[in-house]
Amino acid sequence: MQAELKQRSRPTKSLKTNNPIMVSVGWRRYQTTPIYAREDRHGMYRMLEHTPEDVPCLAVFWGPLAPPNTRVVAVQSLADHESAFRILATGVVLNNHAAKIVKKSKRIGTPCKIFNDFALTNDMFTSDDEIDQFKDAKIETESGIGGS
Repeated sequence: MQAELKQRSRPTKSLKTNNPIMVSVGWRRYQTTPIYAREDRHGMYRMLEHTPEDVPCLAVFWGPLAPPNTRVVAVQSLADHESAFRILATGVVLNNHAAKIVKKSKRIGTPCKIFNDFALTNDMFTSDDEIDQFKDAKIETESGIGGS
């Protein structure tokens, strides 16, 4: 299920990806572990470690399907002896389309030869399996220069 969640102001702690929360969707309440993401300028969904403050983000989690625009409330899972609870995030259920979430990968290498429009790097991968995984992948530097 996909929902657009917005973290409440002054939460007790930040919402992290894969941390369990209690979700109330319509009449149903269950515990789940969401993955938070935001759409970047290229139309891809990038995974987030924490939810941003005062900005809605996409939360993907397992649960019984609910119709679009159903309200969602997330609370922290409670122990039996605690009676008080705090609402961590609120939002709505989105249309259940397939969203591919990608995780940002930071690779550090040393340039060995620099030409006018491209550079060759060393020590970026440790095994042949990693090299095969990243063949023909798009690369973007911190300054915004792209390549492959």
